[in-house]
Amino acid sequence: MNQYDVYLADLNPTIGREQRGKRPILIISNNYENLLDVLTILPITSLKKNRRVYPNEFLLQNELEKPSIVLCQQIRTISKQRLVKKLTTIDNPFTRKDIMQILCRRFEEME
Repeated sequence: MNQYDVYLADLNPTIGREQRGKRPILIISNNYENLLDVLTILPITSLKKNRRVYPNEFLLQNELEKPSIVLCQQIRTISKQRLVKKLTTIDNPFTRKDIMQILCRRFEEME
């Protein structure tokens, strides 16, 4: 398992507004951290008709079977036991950089 791999994962059980169910996830923890039993991930959801993509989200146009949204506001640490199967890897360096920039903005100090 490597940073920027996309896996199908079972995120149940959840509480409140957390993304649930079997869905794609993007691994964002670095490859050293990925040697542990847990991974830091971002859930991915399919793009619905007329769904707006917010500044804290990233639109994947061609990486999965259909356009999907990386939910950068839903950072989560999960057990590797939740992973079902590998779907793909995000290879595009610009896509990788854009996702990380969205994450970094999330932790900027607000005045």
